[in-house]
Amino acid sequence: MAQKLEGEIAPDFALTDTQGKTVRLSDFRGRPVVLVFNRGFV
Repeated sequence: MAQKLEGEIAPDFALTDTQGKTVRLSDFRGRPVVLVFNRGFV
């Protein structure tokens, strides 16, 4: 079972948005962030 890390700082990561811009989690530091992981259709 995964360890609960509530209250811990999340590791930074970067993804490319739909317009080709790189977005980093650290860009949102100090603001609430909701991550939605969607397991696309195969």
